[in-house]
Amino acid sequence: MQVTFTRTGERRYRVSVEGHGIEPSYMDPAPGYDAKLPHDAAHFIVENELGVQGGVFGQLAAGGNAGSFRSDTLKRPRRAEKRSAGMVRANRDDALFSEHAVHVACTTWLGRREVPATRMSPDELERICRAFDDFSTKWSKLGVGESITLAWNGQRARPQARRGHPLHR
Repeated sequence: MQVTFTRTGERRYRVSVEGHGIEPSYMDPAPGYDAKLPHDAAHFIVENELGVQGGVFGQLAAGGNAGSFRSDTLKRPRRAEKRSAGMVRANRDDALFSEHAVHVACTTWLGRREVPATRMSPDELERICRAFDDFSTKWSKLGVGESITLAWNGQRARPQARRGHPLHR
């Protein structure tokens, strides 16, 4: 799956996804614009680096809409919406873990002193922060109408120790 982040205005962006076996979809406007690292880019990086299969982008790769993406070409929108709603419910823990991981990673990346407790390893946080740096360097140079496209690999698996409620140690 290819995920494209497009700067659509001075403080706006769009996220679009396409790939083999999935319905092309988008979110526009996407929430959480930031000149250095938009919120959904942080989610993509964290979920891709940690292999979070039930987060926003894992659900999209599995054919869902993650509760926030839409398609203009769906032939059976009610069926797709029902399937996506089931995915959202079934992946609640992964979605919560993703939000937690994004918060921790962004707090670390921004160099704040009070980093929340997490089960992510220092190596995972370092890898994510490097990916944030790379994305931010490219994103901050884009003009309106320009994009960055990233590939979802979704192959890394979270260690078994993280199963259960993601916010508890």
